[in-house]
Amino acid sequence: MKRRVVAYIRVSTEEQATHGYSIETQRQLLADYAAGHDLDVVRTFEESHSAHKPGRPEFSAMLKFLRKRKDVTGVLCYKLDRLSRNLQDYSVLEEMEGMSIISVTESLPEGASGRFVASIHAAVSRLYSDQLGERVRHAANTKVRRGGWPGPAPTGYVNDREAKVLLPDPEMAPIVRRVFEVYANEDISLSQLVGRAKSLGLRTRSGGVLSKGPLHKLLGNPIYCGLLRYEGKVYQGEHEPIVSKALYNRAQDKLRGRSHPLTKRRFPYRGLMTCGYCGCRITASLIKGKYVYYHCTHGKGKCGQSYLPQDSLGELFFPVVEAVRLSEEQVRALMAGIRREGGRRKRDAESRMRELRRQLTEVTQMRDKAYEDKLRGVISDERWSTLESNWSAKEDRLSAQMVDLELGTGPAEDEALATFELLERAPRLYRTQPHEERVRLLKALLSNSILMGKNLDPFYRKPFDLVAEGVSRSLWLPGEDSNLQPTG
Repeated sequence: MKRRVVAYIRVSTEEQATHGYSIETQRQLLADYAAGHDLDVVRTFEESHSAHKPGRPEFSAMLKFLRKRKDVTGVLCYKLDRLSRNLQDYSVLEEMEGMSIISVTESLPEGASGRFVASIHAAVSRLYSDQLGERVRHAANTKVRRGGWPGPAPTGYVNDREAKVLLPDPEMAPIVRRVFEVYANEDISLSQLVGRAKSLGLRTRSGGVLSKGPLHKLLGNPIYCGLLRYEGKVYQGEHEPIVSKALYNRAQDKLRGRSHPLTKRRFPYRGLMTCGYCGCRITASLIKGKYVYYHCTHGKGKCGQSYLPQDSLGELFFPVVEAVRLSEEQVRALMAGIRREGGRRKRDAESRMRELRRQLTEVTQMRDKAYEDKLRGVISDERWSTLESNWSAKEDRLSAQMVDLELGTGPAEDEALATFELLERAPRLYRTQPHEERVRLLKALLSNSILMGKNLDPFYRKPFDLVAEGVSRSLWLPGEDSNLQPTG
């Protein structure tokens, strides 16, 4: 009897649906694989959405279908990253009893070892998506450090697309300056300024009137005096200021009034733990003005949880980090699998690139022949214009596909290696870092922990729960006879 499965097909955007791993290509490959492996595809789910965040409609529909159809025991996909690039979606599938994920292009072993490898793949795919976002943020940061603004111009400025700088809006910049002057120099509240700004003609780019909140944000934005505030830091901009720094500072003094924000002592481990005695959160207090102790909030009354010094609590978390440490052998085995997949991906890309170049050459040849026909009067100017427009559009599509192939479709080896080496070095890093840096690592590994007395029970995020399980039970034994070696 054939094994019943569902097929899931995804492309990230409507544009991608026309090339690369198109829906049609995936549909054919999944059908061929099912026919050759005695699988009965009872339903196919197709969509064009990014898998970086949860909430895809067809993916949700598939989960609903699988919960009803207990006779369906597998999800067939082209690649794991087609199925999910976020750990939440992947973990929902992975935790379904009796459910397995079948990748047409990636050989995965059965059982716990297979789930471990698939989770690592899912984590690396998420890493790739996150790092794409980091590259965008890095480019924006670089632009800001050089004095440029990376986003849409705020009210009072316009974007100069050619010079790639901000320019004062000839109509709105004088009004912005006047609003600063009114607020800084007159006895007027921010609420009263809303009506005054409206009467002066202050408007957003879309023509809207600024309410109290957006107006407060405008007055507090240092961009108007020539500075750029981006991700908590301030840089000198290359653009022309609309107001002087003296006028801007007077407006800030009035916005702040006489109050001065108090500097609050930070308690880095707060928010990481729940009390094992009563279920309340673990909070922190400053004792005698300098000692940090963690304790239950006692939201349900007194309980048995004692006060713990911050240094002692930091030591309790060390075994949590040690439990997900990968050995050098495990890192090498994982990297070998990544490189094999990279080799397949490279061969596929080279084959696809040759086909795209052939199609580009074909377009050039057709254009040349048609142009000769145009010169001889065989085709009309109108017909030539239509053909030229179609060929230019096709060239743009082919060029976009070639760029996609050059960028690659998965995480680079150095990115994957950095992730695996982080797990290898995590205990050493933890020992040498201050509490604030330790917590950054713990937040990446844990969703919560239960503190009971001096015992700490961690709840790992995906896929680190499987890493911890694999380390504790020796599920992964790298080497020639490793359980993680692909079968079949």
